[in-house]
Amino acid sequence: MFKVCKRCFRKNLLRYLWRYLFVFNLLVLTPITVLQAKTVVLVHGYLSNASIWNTSGFSQILARNGFVQADAYNFNQWGMMIPRPIAPNIDAFYTVELPAQTNLQTQEGILLQYLQHLYAQRKEPLTLVGHSAGGLVARLFLLDPKRVPINGLITIATPHLGTPTADIAYLAGNSPIGMMISMVGEDTLQDSSGLLSDLKEEKPGSFLFWMNRQPYPNIHYASIVRNNKMISKPDKFDFIVPAASQDMNNVWSLRGRSGVAITSSNHALSYQDGWVVLNILKQIK
Repeated sequence: MFKVCKRCFRKNLLRYLWRYLFVFNLLVLTPITVLQAKTVVLVHGYLSNASIWNTSGFSQILARNGFVQADAYNFNQWGMMIPRPIAPNIDAFYTVELPAQTNLQTQEGILLQYLQHLYAQRKEPLTLVGHSAGGLVARLFLLDPKRVPINGLITIATPHLGTPTADIAYLAGNSPIGMMISMVGEDTLQDSSGLLSDLKEEKPGSFLFWMNRQPYPNIHYASIVRNNKMISKPDKFDFIVPAASQDMNNVWSLRGRSGVAITSSNHALSYQDGWVVLNILKQIK
């Protein structure tokens, strides 16, 4: 009869046990890291629309660096805009269309519905990028109790503390001059009265004074600020929003929480902003 060596049997048994324990540890006990795709939502500003991200060259920068653009909208049976589906494992960016002349709260309500649909598709935290007043709409969304998970907010030339330009435009729109202008078919100032009121310089009792003192979530904040020292070069100076107002670190509730990138440009969105945003996105997890 064939006899099994007990010593060899025990040695082989221990060897296989250690091997199986090692595999079990890799499969069960070791944490599995799942790499998520990035989902970026671009929010345009006042007197603008979603096409500005393309016409400025901003979108092309993201597209050349691995992001797929969801450039078409779908509308459901109630006429509400919803995002076009893109596979969840692909880096993607979306350009939402908002009624740019309405007040911040109205725009935020539409953004909320859009982002809820987008999150249901992607099932991963979103990154918001807002230009000018669009940055305030995106920041107001962070205060909404119905908000979906957000991992970062990037604002470009946004009037976080308001702007004297809005004060002047608001007064003009509500003066006899504004009424005369509307009589000849130009209703922009009067139609924008609610938004211009929201964008007036921060002071007690103003909308921004309230908004800037609310608690904000612990996410990645970044402010792209125009270099307003180059007043001798009109194409490199932001005459619309003061530089200090563009820095989220000057917001009472966000002091010391925002990264800052200084750019030499006027208030308008540009393709250079695309490169800056691309570098910031690499820092957001």
